[in-house]
Amino acid sequence: DLILKATAKVLRAHPEVLVSYDNGQVIQRAHVNLGMAVALDAGLIVPVIRDADKLSLDALSARAKDLAARAKDGGLTPDDYKGSTFTVSNLGMFGVETFNPIINQPDAGILGVCAVQDELVMDAEGNITKRQFMRISFTFDHRLIDGATAAKFELAIRDLMEHPMQILL
Repeated sequence: DLILKATAKVLRAHPEVLVSYDNGQVIQRAHVNLGMAVALDAGLIVPVIRDADKLSLDALSARAKDLAARAKDGGLTPDDYKGSTFTVSNLGMFGVETFNPIINQPDAGILGVCAVQDELVMDAEGNITKRQFMRISFTFDHRLIDGATAAKFELAIRDLMEHPMQILL
């Protein structure tokens, strides 16, 4: 839920990522409609959390849980999985350490969330401590988003996740 909220917030702050390509035209999207990849036995489905940037964390969490439950029960309507403007895919819950998600067209990008891992880190004084890391990946349509823009978006996600209280402000 925090990752979805952080992504929605960063998308609002980086409208250059909130674009799509349709019929040879670049379209600037006005709404942050987050696609949320849900794995089913029959395959992947991507229900959409509409106007995710306008929802409180509690409301976004409730909406995500509702969509995931209805996806697994076969209770989604076609409108529930249409109109995404950006997608988040979380394979971290399966222990996947890195992956490259495939863009859900016509979105310009998809954020891949990987497993949280313990790693040993050495500081400047040579002290070793254990820290937790969660890697993310960002697959984007290079016709719409260049590498520098993608890097700034990813850094904004990272910075927000490293300061989770900022997600709520």
